[in-house]
Amino acid sequence: MLGPMARGAWDGFRLRCPACRRGAMARGLFQLAERCPVCGAPFEPEEGDFVGAMLVAYCVTAVLVVIGIYVTAALTPLSPRTQLVLWCLFGAGFLIGTYRNMKGAWVGILHAMTGLRRGGR
Repeated sequence: MLGPMARGAWDGFRLRCPACRRGAMARGLFQLAERCPVCGAPFEPEEGDFVGAMLVAYCVTAVLVVIGIYVTAALTPLSPRTQLVLWCLFGAGFLIGTYRNMKGAWVGILHAMTGLRRGGR
């Protein structure tokens, strides 16, 4: 069984409301809704709360890129320049592709740590 922080982060990563676990967090390709359509919980409790989401997304991307560089250096005959280009492109694509999910995970972590007030600020 997951603890409250892991459950909140997982629900948020799946773009589900961490308060009710039913409402969709996604509003667009790169945006989250302001509130849960089911329970009304706010998804941006305070201004600037998404700095943590940027940090989490960057750290996850950096770890994957470093691991990938070591694995390709050990297992493939690719030149260092080719590896650098490959992993920089992967890192940029991964960061852009998962940023919305990372924002959702951060909302879940914030919910587990501080709670999201239902129905408003």
